Amino acid sequence: MSWLVRIHNADVFLNGKQVLNSIDWTMRKKENWAVVGVNGAGKTSFMKLIFGELIPIDGGEVRWFDNEKHEPLIDARKRIGFVSADLQENYVPSTLCKNVVLSGFFSSIGLYKKATHKQIEIAAYWMEFLEMQNLSNEPIGKISYGEARRILLARALVNLPDLLILDEPCSGLDIPTKELFLHTLEKLAKTKTQLIYVTHHIDEILPLTTHVLFLKNGTIFYKGTKSKMLTGQQLSRAFDCHLELKKTSGRFWITGSRLGKSRNSINRPN
Repeated sequence: MSWLVRIHNADVFLNGKQVLNSIDWTMRKKENWAVVGVNGAGKTSFMKLIFGELIPIDGGEVRWFDNEKHEPLIDARKRIGFVSADLQENYVPSTLCKNVVLSGFFSSIGLYKKATHKQIEIAAYWMEFLEMQNLSNEPIGKISYGEARRILLARALVNLPDLLILDEPCSGLDIPTKELFLHTLEKLAKTKTQLIYVTHHIDEILPLTTHVLFLKNGTIFYKGTKSKMLTGQQLSRAFDCHLELKKTSGRFWITGSRLGKSRNSINRPN
């Protein structure tokens, strides 16, 4: 397999409004991408396009896993895992964590089929891999947000996906919990699963990331290798303000910012 996702000339409309414009992008083997943009830039729409929840208008196309023909969406989704804060809110609070993880085998919210012995073993393996085995019989509504996010990560991994989409997975987490979750993601570098990580926080872009894509007003503004994209100059253009970056322990941090002309143009009232 040489590429996981290929999007060509994709225009996407939602409720009569264009949310993505002329998207051309390919994710190749051994690449891990961060998708970055301000709120409203089109990040979630971009993920839904990849996952098949949004369809481009005529002339645009999305292909998965080296398949040049139109692969059935259900087959592609079996090879894609998905984690988001919204997904967490969809579960009934009384659902046991082990059943949340097992539901990943069936791509369902809740467990409506009896899991096989093999599936139970695999679910237990991923809970242990993510150090969550002690929460197996706890209701998801009784554990912390950070713990629940890691349970959803185990759910996404049970099918051994080739691609894992993380749509702002640290939303709503405090700093210690966020750092624990990001540390957990680093463990995935040892697996064959490749990542797309969506965020508007530069410090969440992990060392395992190889490429960065900036979205702006529903359009790909910049895309390329992490070393070329994560510079103060590129970020300043993408976010429309002056930003300075510092790299520490393989991660990037914004160390200074300055608003541009928009701030100076505001007239002080008399």
